[in-house]
Amino acid sequence: MKTVLLAALLASAPRLAWPAPPADQPWTLEASNWQDGKDLLPEPVLKHLQKGEYWFKVVPVDQKKFHDNYAKKFWDLTAANEGKYELDEATCGLKDKATGKNPDFVVGLPFPKVDPGDPQAACKIAWNFTFAGSGAGGGGATFTLNGIDSGGEFRRIKATMGYQGRLDGKLKENPENLEGQGVTAALEPQDVEGFSALTKRYWDWDSQDAIWAYVPQTRRARRVNAATRSEPVQGLDIFADDLNCYGGKVEYYKWKLVGQGNILAPVVQPYPFQMKQVNASRYMVETPYEKAGYEVPGSKGAPWWIHDNLVFVQRPVWIVEGQSSDPYYNFGKVIMYFDREMYRIYWKLVHNRAGEYFYTAACGYHFVKNDETFSAVFPSLVIGVNDKINRAAIGGRYQSSFIERHWDPSYFSLRTLTHMSD
Repeated sequence: MKTVLLAALLASAPRLAWPAPPADQPWTLEASNWQDGKDLLPEPVLKHLQKGEYWFKVVPVDQKKFHDNYAKKFWDLTAANEGKYELDEATCGLKDKATGKNPDFVVGLPFPKVDPGDPQAACKIAWNFTFAGSGAGGGGATFTLNGIDSGGEFRRIKATMGYQGRLDGKLKENPENLEGQGVTAALEPQDVEGFSALTKRYWDWDSQDAIWAYVPQTRRARRVNAATRSEPVQGLDIFADDLNCYGGKVEYYKWKLVGQGNILAPVVQPYPFQMKQVNASRYMVETPYEKAGYEVPGSKGAPWWIHDNLVFVQRPVWIVEGQSSDPYYNFGKVIMYFDREMYRIYWKLVHNRAGEYFYTAACGYHFVKNDETFSAVFPSLVIGVNDKINRAAIGGRYQSSFIERHWDPSYFSLRTLTHMSD
């Protein structure tokens, strides 16, 4: 009887309310107030927060201004896409309703409105993600990859050229029928200098990406399977598929919408950086370096956690499950958190093919915009954390990048690949 009475008293007692964080002021989420983040972070990330290994500098954001990080031209083109496109049932490929075929050219979000009750909603979300990041048309940067525990630090250069999604319009020539192409090369340290790769993504529903890797010791470029995106880059705890939190074709995955929510989204700053024109087609963008704990003497927390020049804004997200249809792909289920308006992936949780969780990637971005005719969003960094072995890697963190609106397509060739270290 006493036990029942005590339980009743406890149930009826007033509960202490945890003070809500200010909505219009910057605040810090840390171990002492971790409850404020329990619905704003993926579970593996929340565990690091509770242990004091992570903390989050949360800044308020004006929702209208954040929406306007993309130029008015982008949003106008998005609105004009209403009803134009549908999906190929077998492949999740994007289809022009008028022709029943792959569209000739797409710019803006192909699906301005996504109904969560639509059985194809997740695939439409994935396509919106693809075109939200395609507006710049091309560019490049020199970035670092840092293995935090192993000390394996090296630099890579990446250059990209897009054919679809360009805000400045369709290119006159696309003889290979590409969605986009890119070149990456390792510059340092000396033992990896000259390693490079060329990727060509074909604009169709069925083709695999064509990827060639060049090894300077053999002086030979060889074709590799697209599934190599799920292999560690140079043995570090980071993967080629971590760029933007997903780097493959939409058609490679089976997509499933599993929920909605809110998340803390990593950005260098909430609003756009300016770009500076340096010649007729090239624009430079200066960004600050994101310093991690291992670079700060006497720092606390996880050595891979970012200390400077990264903030978090609260954003509404779609929660989507993806799984590759390629039997050689190393990942099993991947859970991704897509911005419901801006269509960037901020976090992803990776499971192995046995269904066991082992890895989280945090993907931070910055926006670029000078006027209402042109804008872009770029990946600034990826923090890849292998929770099975408590080790991590950081990629990106470049201090300058460029937008190139008129690449010479011949740059993206095997000849360039084999001469990168000349």
